[in-house]
Amino acid sequence: MRKRDVGLVAGLALLLVIIVPLSACFGDVKIPVSQVWEVFFNRKSSLNGEIVWEYRLPRILVGLFVGANLAVSGALLQAVTQNPLAAPNVIGMTAGASLFAVLALLIIPHFPVSGLPFVTFFGALFAGLCVYAFAWKKGMDKGRFALSGIAFDALFQAVITGILVFATKGIDAAVIWLAGSLWGRTWEHVFLIVPWSVIGLGFAYLCYRRMNVLQLHDDIAASLGLRVQAARFLIFLIAVGLCGSAVAVSGPIGFVGLVIPHLARLLTRADYQRLIPVSALLGAILMISADTAGRTIAAPIEIPVGILTAFIGAPYFLFLLRRAKL
Repeated sequence: MRKRDVGLVAGLALLLVIIVPLSACFGDVKIPVSQVWEVFFNRKSSLNGEIVWEYRLPRILVGLFVGANLAVSGALLQAVTQNPLAAPNVIGMTAGASLFAVLALLIIPHFPVSGLPFVTFFGALFAGLCVYAFAWKKGMDKGRFALSGIAFDALFQAVITGILVFATKGIDAAVIWLAGSLWGRTWEHVFLIVPWSVIGLGFAYLCYRRMNVLQLHDDIAASLGLRVQAARFLIFLIAVGLCGSAVAVSGPIGFVGLVIPHLARLLTRADYQRLIPVSALLGAILMISADTAGRTIAAPIEIPVGILTAFIGAPYFLFLLRRAKL
C-alpha cells in the first residue's frame, strides 16, 4: 500500500483505539475516562471495574467485530456482483440467517449460544444461493441480483413474522434476539465471534487480488487466468461466514454492509487491498459509535443499535437505488 493509504489505516486504527475507552464511559453510570483507562490497565475489584470489564467492554468488543464483519461482507458481495446495492441485509442473507436462528431457538429448548454461528451460516448461505440462482441469466445479472435479493428478504421477513405469530412457546428468546442489539453481550459472545472474524477477515484480505480482477469484464478476468465462477463462489462463502457470525451474536443489524464500503471508496481507491482494512475499521467505528449513542440519547432507555443504523442506511440505500436506475 502507498504511504497515504498506510496513514489512513493507521489513523482509523488510532480513532478506534480512542473510541473504545470513550464508549466505556457512557451508560446508566457515567465513568470518567481517566478511571476507565486506569481500570483497563489495572483492574480492581471495584464497582467501576465490574461495570467496565463485565458489562461494557464485552459489549464494545462484540460491536467492533460485528461492525467489521458486516462491512467487509458487504464489500465482498459488491465485488462478487459488481453491484453497488449488494449488502447482506439487502440481498436477504441477514434475513435468511435470522430465519434459521429463530427456527433453532423455537424448536430446540435452551439452544446453546455456541451453535448459533453455524445455524446462521447455513441460513445466510441458503438465502444467498436462492438469490444467486434467481439472478442468473447467462451470467450474473446485476439488476436481477438486487431485485431478487429484495424479494427474498421480504419473503424471509414474512416467514419470520408468521412463525412468531403462530408460535405458542419459546418466542421470548427469539423476539429479544431479533431486536438487533448489543445489550447483554458477554465475554462468551466475544469468544464466539473472534475466531470467525479473524479467519474470515484474514481470508478476505488474502483474496484482494481476485476481487480486483473481478471488477473487470468476465472475459478479461478469464484471459488473465482467473477462474471467474470459482473465485466468485469462494468470496461469496467468505461473505456468508462474516455475515452469519455477526448475525449470530447481535441479531439482524442492517445497512452497515451497504454504507461502509461506499464510504471506504470515498476515502481510498477501489483497490481491495486498501478497501478491506478501511471497511473493517470504519464498520467497527460506526457500530461502536451507534451503540454508544443508543444507550446514551434516551438513558436509561436503550435504543437498539439496529434502529440507528437503519436511520443512517435506509436513506442512503434509496439514494443509491435512484442513482442506479434499475
